Amino acid sequence: MRRRRLAVLAIGAFTLAFVASCSGGSEKKLLDDFFRASRARDNVTLGNFATATFDPRTDGIVQSFDVVSVSDEKRSPLPLKQYAKAVEDAKEADAAFSTEKRTYQNTNIVAIDRVLKTVAAGKNVSAKDVAVKDTWDKWSADALKHKKAISDAQRRLNDARGLAELSLSRPNGATVDASQYDGQLVTKEITINATVRDPKGQTASKPLKAILQRAVVKNEKSEDLKGRWIVTSVAPA
Repeated sequence: MRRRRLAVLAIGAFTLAFVASCSGGSEKKLLDDFFRASRARDNVTLGNFATATFDPRTDGIVQSFDVVSVSDEKRSPLPLKQYAKAVEDAKEADAAFSTEKRTYQNTNIVAIDRVLKTVAAGKNVSAKDVAVKDTWDKWSADALKHKKAISDAQRRLNDARGLAELSLSRPNGATVDASQYDGQLVTKEITINATVRDPKGQTASKPLKAILQRAVVKNEKSEDLKGRWIVTSVAPA
């Protein structure tokens, strides 16, 4: 009977240890590092594993915390190669457009110059130059559209690549060029109960929600490359 009781206690202890290890163990370690570096305002260290901040001057200082829950992981597409190609395509389209525009400009330079001087002087364009003005206005408007297309494509790539490269690279190691890969962005939410000392010195218990993300991409051999978890947000729950 005693042996059976000991066996039950051992199983119970093992179960509790297993549940504890699955209930925010690795997440707590990462958030411990995050709040420690935040307290010291050590942005260099934070930059190795976080894009979020918890500024003691405005957010306060987390003195301790417990992990309340860890959400299931959510996955969304991370088409970095597609974004990189979109940038190149936009640049090629702009280059071809600029060549056509330059050809038109060189062919009609005298009329265009006359139109621009007339408009600058606040005068009405003559009837013979109306067509040139309308055409040149369209060329100019289309040029802006091409520049915006490049800017938008570059911004999409930069936004996705920044987090992916931080996740896939190792501290003090070479930066991975994430634009070579397609994959997924994995996200999970961590709810914590934190003891926070605010900038005025008052201490209170506050629920916070942290968002962790990492990149998982396919390499040249179609093998998964799993990045590190990055703290991308910490805010009131």
